[in-house]
This record gives sequence, structure tokens and C-alpha cells, in this order.
Amino acid sequence: MVETESLSFRFPESQDTILKDVTLSIRPGRTVLSGTSGSGKSTLLALLNRLYPENCDGILEGRLELFGRAHDDYAPGEINQRVGTVFQDPDTQFVMERVEEELIFTLENLETQVEVIDQRVTEILESLQLNDYRHREIDSLSGGEKQRIAVACAMVGQPEWLLLDEPLTHLDPVTANRFVEWLDQMDDVNVIVVEHRAHMWGDFFDWQIELEEGRIVRNEPFRSVDDFTFTPSSTPQQEVEHYVVDEVVRDTFQLKSVTLQARIGEVIAILGPNGSGKSTFLRSLTECDRRVGLVPQSPEHLFFMNSVEQELQFGHEESIDIVLEGLSLENKRSLHPLSLSHGQKRRLAVGIQLLSNKQLLAFDEPTAGQDEPSLHALEMLMKRHAKKGQTILFVTHDLSFANIANTFYLMKDGVLSGPFGDELWQDTERLHHYRLMGGRQRCHSMI
Repeated sequence: MVETESLSFRFPESQDTILKDVTLSIRPGRTVLSGTSGSGKSTLLALLNRLYPENCDGILEGRLELFGRAHDDYAPGEINQRVGTVFQDPDTQFVMERVEEELIFTLENLETQVEVIDQRVTEILESLQLNDYRHREIDSLSGGEKQRIAVACAMVGQPEWLLLDEPLTHLDPVTANRFVEWLDQMDDVNVIVVEHRAHMWGDFFDWQIELEEGRIVRNEPFRSVDDFTFTPSSTPQQEVEHYVVDEVVRDTFQLKSVTLQARIGEVIAILGPNGSGKSTFLRSLTECDRRVGLVPQSPEHLFFMNSVEQELQFGHEESIDIVLEGLSLENKRSLHPLSLSHGQKRRLAVGIQLLSNKQLLAFDEPTAGQDEPSLHALEMLMKRHAKKGQTILFVTHDLSFANIANTFYLMKDGVLSGPFGDELWQDTERLHHYRLMGGRQRCHSMI
């Protein structure tokens, strides 16, 4: 599919070259793109479907061929007949109000024959077990549900190649496992995946490419890897504080009112399946109590200054150096927040709230888009602020990172239950009920 030679890429307003002297050949099969956050993985993916430089005025040097033709030899939209893409943030892909309308819109753009459109929509929804979402409003869906709809939109056109940017990030363990198994059965589509957590895919991949600061440092057959490991936070003995969350009713969903009891300095993880109300709970918690600061799933919502340094320094007099170092953003001080990679934006948003004087810091999927060093830095920062007397609360599908918590709550169908301690992980029946058991099975490799 892809041939590059001495390929370099940068944005016109920046002197920093994102991709540097990239020479590679990606053949049919299953390839994983790995590397540190900000190393150029998502940029390379965007070049493979001509999103860049077509839509960003990026400066591209070197040779880039797609399907045996020069990248600039394609008419606008032509490559999308053969390549489907799912971005890191699914909200950036949707233009229609309802799921069915989005799928139909995708097929119409691909000039699909009118008489087969309804059949194709039905087939993709059935294959992804999304029939119940057909008439749902996209804005009413959770992040994980949106991710699954974005995959359906990418696949409904029956592409030859599927490009996925961290597709498991917002999926609960069972849904993530089923998604990989479903994709594993599709031998008629080639896959390129940007992924920090390759262990979740078992032996799905047959090739791996690793980037470091825009350069290829590994280009070889894939080898299965182990998961990252994290250690629990110390259990605090301080007094309990109460946080009241009001009932929320939206469409057919109802979030039950609840009073969260949290000790000062406690580290709490909220776990549960997609669409259970976890993000709604965090937003409601923030709206109901001014002591709470929130890092949302879309970190851009927190930014309003013109540089990373200004964002972190706003509203207080504390030194930001430790946070910059801990989040690996020291060399990004002067950059505009919106110019950062997705993982860097999320770390910046985490830093903003860690430097706030809020009593409870709430994080919605803080591990999304983070490499291993960034995850351990986040672990240390959360533990440090917990020891300082701030309560840490985070929603996650990352059960490895959840181990840093000393208290767990579970949510399903808008009902929060808990608290639980480490005994939770021995309760197999409860883990199944909350879709927390979905370990990856070994699967065949595509040769």
C-alpha cells in the first residue's frame, strides 16, 4: 500500500519537523505503529489517507506513494474509496445527528448505489452488535459508544485498508476484546493501528513499526509484549468528605442521584461498561460541587491561553517546573496548546487541574493516548497530589492503571455502587456483570 523514501513533514507555521527521513514499505497485512507520545504516529497515519498534506498546508518532502501512485496524483476523496480511517477523537469525524444518518452519509460520499445502502448499513450494525444504536443521537452516546460508531462508519464502505488511531482507548475490556476478535475474523481487510498498548491485541499483528522523535527506530516482525504494571497508592486515614451528585435524565438514560464519600487524599477509580454513565457522573459531580476540578475526555475544552506555560501558570503562583518535567512537556513551554499531539494535550489538561486548588480532582480516561513513561509519570503525579491532601478520582477502562487506586466504585445503567477494596478482583461474578473481564485470547496471525 505504502512506499516512502526520505519522507519529511512539518506544519508551515512550525520549524519543528514531525517526520524525519522516513523510508519504509508497508505491505498487506496487520501493522502496528508504536512509539512515544508526540513521535509522529498519528501524523504518519494522516499521510496514508491524504488527510495530510491535503487539508493542512503541511510541507511534505521526499517520496510518498499510495497503491503504486504518487500521493498528489489522487483527486480529493479518491483514496477514501480504498482506505477507511478512525481517528483518536471520534467526535471529529461526525457530521450528522443520528447514527443511521452518519452511515448513510458515508456511503453517499462513496457514491454507493442507492438500492444497497440500507442493506450495507444493516450489515455493519449487525456485525458490530450495534443494532440498538441505529436511531440514536450521536451526541447522546458515551465516548466508547462513539468509538464503535466511528469504526462502523469506516468499515461500511468496505475498504481494502483500515487505519485505526488507538481504537481500544475508550472501550471497556469486554467490548475491546470482542472488537479485536471481530477484526481478527476479517481476512479481506488490511489493518494499520496506532497503539500504545499492543498487549491488548495478543498476536493479532504480524509487523511493527516504531517511531521516535519522527524517525523509524524499529521496522520488523511483531513480537507479543507484556502489559505495563502499576502499584497501589497508600490508603489515607483522613476524614471523609461528601460530594452530592444530582439525578440526570437524558433521553432514555437516567443517572441516579448519589452521595460520594471520599477520604482526603484517597485515590478512587470508577469502572464499568461503555454507556453506563461514568462521564455523565463526572460532569454532574463538577457542576454540583465547586470543590471539584475535571479533566474531560476532550482536553481542548480546558484550553484558552496561547502557550503551554501560560495555561499551567494561570490562576496561581506555584512553580510549574515539576509538573512540566513530570508530564514531559519541558520543551513544549512556548507552544500553543492546540499544536500538541493528542497525548500531550491530555497531559497538559491533567497538569492544569493538578495545579488547581480544587479539593477533588476528577479525570475522565486520563490514560488515553499515553505511552508507558507518561503513564508512570501520571501515576507519580496523582500519588504526589493525593499525599498533599487532594482527593483523586478517575474514570478508566485501563484496568492496569486502575491498580494505582486504593478504592473502587462500579457503575452500570446509571447506578454507582461501592466502595470496594482489592477484594473486588476476586469477585468473578461481579467482574463479569460489570464487563471487567475480557482478557485478550490468542488469535491467528495474518500472513
